[in-house]
Amino acid sequence: MSKIEKDRVGVLFISFLLVIVFWGAFEQAGGLMSIYTADNTNRFLMGFEIPASVFQSINAMFIIFFGTSIALFWANRKLKGKVSSSLFKMIVGLIIMGAGFFFMTGATIQFENTGESAMYWLVFAYLFHTIGELCLSPVALSFITKLAPLKYASIMMGVYFAMTGFGSKLAGLLGEWSESLGEFKIFTGIAIFCVVFGMLMLLLRKQLEKLTHGVEDREGLNHEEAEGFELADIGKPE
Repeated sequence: MSKIEKDRVGVLFISFLLVIVFWGAFEQAGGLMSIYTADNTNRFLMGFEIPASVFQSINAMFIIFFGTSIALFWANRKLKGKVSSSLFKMIVGLIIMGAGFFFMTGATIQFENTGESAMYWLVFAYLFHTIGELCLSPVALSFITKLAPLKYASIMMGVYFAMTGFGSKLAGLLGEWSESLGEFKIFTGIAIFCVVFGMLMLLLRKQLEKLTHGVEDREGLNHEEAEGFELADIGKPE
């Protein structure tokens, strides 16, 4: 690979850390958060008990409600010349999703004080998780196709899905650790780690985007024009 290709692949592998952390936290929806919903949440509404499994549909509902709005937000931001790169969206998505776990922290505090927690904690948590997902998930695969060298594009796609697998493994481990550490420490720890890690990546964003060598700035160019830019970029002295 050329130096430019190596730089881009390096950025990809760093972005994979975002993917692992994101899905390791997000997949608590099907694990620890579901257990918490069933065991510790007051699910009665107007005299009827809402099954814990119904809360799994909140994410899908929010995607339908907010999918277009989030897409328009990023489109308008790009038209105004503000930062809207794929890496920036992924970092923001991680921070927003992580912040949603602070609502689960609130739920555990309420449970410790009253013996049960309200449903609105879960609704707000799923809302933040969905917004974070809409920021990160749609752009992750396109980010790979932009940065990966053409001959390694399929391999990098496979690596991406392997990273989501590692994220799911991490999610399972966090669920196991909750048995000894407690839900309060796990939910709060996830929130703090995701937000802090996201802020750190945000500080490094400009340096990382430089290593992409403006690949997203060339969207809309035809193949011959893009190839000409590549040759010119490679010929520049470092």
